[in-house]
Amino acid sequence: MSTYSRVPKSEALYDRALSIIPAGTQTNSKRPLEELRGLYPPYIQRGHGAYVFDLDGNQYLDYKLACGPVILGHAYEAVNKMVVSQLEQGIAYGSAHPLEVQVAEELIRVIPCAEMVRFLKTGAEGTAAAVRLARAYTGRDKIVSFGYHGWHDWCSGAKGIPASVSELTITLPYEDVDRLEGTLRQNQDQVAGVIVTPPVYTPQQWASIHPFLQTVRELSERYGVVLIFDEVVTGFRVAIGGVQERFGVLPDLAVFSKGVANGFPISVVVGRKEVMGEWNGAAITSTFGGETMSLAAALATIHEFQQKDVVAHIQRLGQRLIEGVNEIARSMDLDVEAGGCPWTPCVLHFVGQDEKRNRARLMYSFRELLRRGIMPYNGMRWYISYSHSEDDIENTLQAVGEALEILKQQHL
Repeated sequence: MSTYSRVPKSEALYDRALSIIPAGTQTNSKRPLEELRGLYPPYIQRGHGAYVFDLDGNQYLDYKLACGPVILGHAYEAVNKMVVSQLEQGIAYGSAHPLEVQVAEELIRVIPCAEMVRFLKTGAEGTAAAVRLARAYTGRDKIVSFGYHGWHDWCSGAKGIPASVSELTITLPYEDVDRLEGTLRQNQDQVAGVIVTPPVYTPQQWASIHPFLQTVRELSERYGVVLIFDEVVTGFRVAIGGVQERFGVLPDLAVFSKGVANGFPISVVVGRKEVMGEWNGAAITSTFGGETMSLAAALATIHEFQQKDVVAHIQRLGQRLIEGVNEIARSMDLDVEAGGCPWTPCVLHFVGQDEKRNRARLMYSFRELLRRGIMPYNGMRWYISYSHSEDDIENTLQAVGEALEILKQQHL
C-alpha cells in the first residue's frame, strides 16, 4: 500500500482512537478496511443531501448512508425541522409522550401486519424482543433463523456466548425450505419462531423471494410457530411497509429500524395483538424507547413518504445503476455484474471462481472510486437515498467505468 494518504487527519485521529476505543469505532461496519487505508476516511465531519465530507475536506457521493438508516438524505430539512421543534420542548419525561400514540397509529396504517406497536432503539434490540415474544407466546425455546439479526446472544455464535444459549438457535441457509420443514418436523413442539431477514442481495435471491416467503409462512402455520420478518433493512426501503407490503406475505411479528427515522435511533416491533400482548409478561422495557426526538423524526419521515414517491425514486435510480454497471462490464468483457434488489443494489459483484482474486479486484475498484469522490458500501449492497439525483447516478457510472478500465489495464 502506498504511504500517500488522502485522509491524514482522519487517520491520525483513528490511531488515537484505537488506544481508547475497542476497534476504534462503535460499529463494525464503520471500521476502515486495511486494503482501503489512505483513501477511506475513518471519520466523517458532516453530511448534506447525498454527500458527506471528511476531516480533510474531501467530498464524497455517499452510498453507505450510515450503513442504511439515512433514507431521505443527510440533514434533511423536513426531518430536522420537526426534531428541532421537539428538542426545544424536551427529550424524555417520567411519563409517556403523545408522539408515541401518534407514531404508532401511523405505523399501523402503513405496515400490513401491524396491529400493535412498541418502540426500542436498535435493530438488534428489536429482533431480540421479537424472539422473546415468540417464546413467551408459544412456551417453546428454539428459534430457526435465516440471515443476520444483530449481535445479541440468541443469534450470534460469537466469543462470550454460552454454548447452551447458541444451541437454541438453528441457522439455515436462505431458500432451503426442505431443511426448514425437516427442522420443524424433527423439533416438533420445540420451535417458538422462525425469523427471516428477507434475502434481497443477489439477482437469484430477489427473483425467488416471493415463493420463499410464502412457503415459510405456510410451514410456520402448519407447525404452530411465530413467523418474524426482520425488516430492519427492507422496511420503508422496498416499500414503506416492507417486503410484506410488496409481496403480500404477512408475518406474525416484524421489526423495522433503518429507514424509519432517517438516521435517528429507533426500532419498531409490530405484529398481531395476541402475540404483542405478551410484551408485559416478557418484561421488555426501555428508558429511551419513547425518546421524543427519534419519534419526531419518524413522524416526519412517514409524512415525507406519504407526500413524495420516495420508494419509486430510489428504485428508479437503483435500477439505472444496475443496468449501467452491467453495460460497462459487457463493453469491457469483464466478469463483473450488478443486480439484486434495486432498492439495495449489488453494484460490483466479481463472479470469477477465485475468491481471493475477486476480493482484491473489489478493493482495487473501491480505491479508485474513493479517489473519484464515490463512497461505496460493500460488495453485497449499496444504499441510495431520496436526495440522490439522476446526475449523481450518471457521475457514479462514469467513475465505475474509469475504475474498471484501470483494473482491466492492470490485468487484475
